[in-house]
Order: sequence, then C-alpha cells, then structure tokens
Amino acid sequence: MTSIYFSLTVLSTVGYGDYFPISNFEMTTALVVMLGGVAFFSYIMGNLLEIFQNYATKMGIVDRKGDLDHWIISL
Repeated sequence: MTSIYFSLTVLSTVGYGDYFPISNFEMTTALVVMLGGVAFFSYIMGNLLEIFQNYATKMGIVDRKGDLDHWIISL
C-alpha cells in the first residue's frame, strides 16, 4: 500500500507536503482523492480542448498572414 501511495503521489505531481497519511485507511483515502483529482482535471481539460476544436471548426481558419506582413512593413 505504501509503495502504491508514493508512486501515485509522484505521478499525480501532488507532492508529499507537510501532512502525510500514516495508516492504510488514510493512504487509501488519499489515493482515492488523488485519482479523483486526476480524473476531474482530465475531464475539464478534455472539455476545454473540445470547445476550442469546435470553435475553430465553426469559425473557420482565417489566414491573416498578409495582414501581419502589411502591419510589419508599415512599421
């Protein structure tokens, strides 16, 4: 249990901190919370990326390189 706890702590980049679990129950609770945090973060990032992809699809890709070149030349 201890090795699984420390492996997941390192992989989830939570770190060890000032407070750490001592008993197996505390380690199990910490594992569940860390896995829940990773799952929640993955869900939020997946939705955010989907929003960006849908935005690009709906709005179309506009090539503004010519405008940028014109602006730089005018400087």
